[in-house]
Amino acid sequence: MLRFLCAMAALGLALRVAAAPALTVVTEDFAPYSYRQDGKISGYATDVVRELLARARLDYDLGMYPWARAYLIAKARPNVLIYSIVRTPEREAQFQWIAQLAPRSVYVYKLAARRDIQLKSVADLRAYRIGANRGDIVEEQLRLLGLQADLAAQDEFSLRKLLAGRVDVMVASEPMIKPLCASLGVPLSTLERTMVMPGVASYYLAASKGTPAATVRLLRAEFDKLKNTDFLQRTAARYALTLR
Repeated sequence: MLRFLCAMAALGLALRVAAAPALTVVTEDFAPYSYRQDGKISGYATDVVRELLARARLDYDLGMYPWARAYLIAKARPNVLIYSIVRTPEREAQFQWIAQLAPRSVYVYKLAARRDIQLKSVADLRAYRIGANRGDIVEEQLRLLGLQADLAAQDEFSLRKLLAGRVDVMVASEPMIKPLCASLGVPLSTLERTMVMPGVASYYLAASKGTPAATVRLLRAEFDKLKNTDFLQRTAARYALTLR
């Protein structure tokens, strides 16, 4: 009887999820986690999310937007998944958190030629113009630290501002900066990594508040199964990432 009841409960969950509308999945151009290659959205986090949705047998549409727009879509609409989003206390109640995708390492970068810029603490940043993405967690962190940022829609634009001298430093994740420089034909040695940004967190897959609880439970359960395989490690290795 217990087995029968468990089977019926599982069937009920499957039917509720199957009846749900297709999910909208949103992300940003954020190599190596998500980026366009040959007209397709690729990247480590994208591969993980696609695999997870395939295992859960959920229909979805995936779109890439500037981060501020992706974030707004995920906050305003039901049945939306967003990645790679940083989980913070301020955001905790705004989303349903599904899975941790990767650790986060974020630094302040400057031009290697700018020997006049010496950064050792947050207080040192107050003297400089800081480039960051509009709507990104970095903008939020800078505000909480009492700092203002020169905002751009994408990291590419912040790097262009840095190269042109329109900002003095920019904040970027370590895995992202190498492909970003390559995409603009800029030698990585042009930049110098300085201080780490405080408030280190991780990148997550999250669901909008209006996403059915059954869908969220299913995705969490499937991700727990996925973690017990070598898929995450193999995928990370393909993108030269570590999950430590």
